[in-house]
Amino acid sequence: MSKKRITITVDEPVAEYLAGFPNTSSVVREAVLEYRARELERQLEAAYREGAAESADINVEWEPADAEVEE
Repeated sequence: MSKKRITITVDEPVAEYLAGFPNTSSVVREAVLEYRARELERQLEAAYREGAAESADINVEWEPADAEVEE
């Protein structure tokens, strides 16, 4: 995996907290990966909610047809 150096600006308390770690890059990397995972989870949850509403509408529309089908 290639690496790229970036510069970020953080508030003083965050900078002081990060200064206490021997490898600041790994702490920031882990925090970003956690943030990304939470964001993807939120997006997935929103998509499921949106899909559930659409599925419920389709179910209401087709439920009478299902009742006529013999199993």
